[in-house]
Amino acid sequence: MCEGEYILRVISKDEAIILWDKLNSEFKFKPGTDITGEWIIIPGDTKKYHKATPWSEEQEKIINSILRELGLEKMYALDWNHDCFEFSPMEDISMNYNYYDLDRQCQVYFPTYYPDGDYYFFIDSTWNCGIFGHPWRNEIIVTGKELIKRFEKNKGRLGL
Repeated sequence: MCEGEYILRVISKDEAIILWDKLNSEFKFKPGTDITGEWIIIPGDTKKYHKATPWSEEQEKIINSILRELGLEKMYALDWNHDCFEFSPMEDISMNYNYYDLDRQCQVYFPTYYPDGDYYFFIDSTWNCGIFGHPWRNEIIVTGKELIKRFEKNKGRLGL
């Protein structure tokens, strides 16, 4: 459940197309089932981690606190072929958060930081740091020097 004042919102289809187009062109995102080769090319500092099991609720909270420590106020959560969101790590969004959207008459699910069956990308509004997850390779790619430092510092707690 979210507490406090939020900016969590579902991004419109038009906004999502713009974000995915940017991701595809700037990061050369190539979705697919191939387990070899590059599936995304992220400019700048990156660190690849392998994690065979989803993060626990406590580990999800650690990741959110890391993003909060960086002072990131606005991020995008991109869930391939599903709803995408604008959110703030300052929000307390619980793991598996969902709600019923009355306007669209459907259940809306906010993605977890671990890619549990689909590509999940969490990127700040400046596109300078983020977390990119591949669902079949059990890969998490972290980008941004400060975010990488914090992941490295918490590597044991995150099971990486």
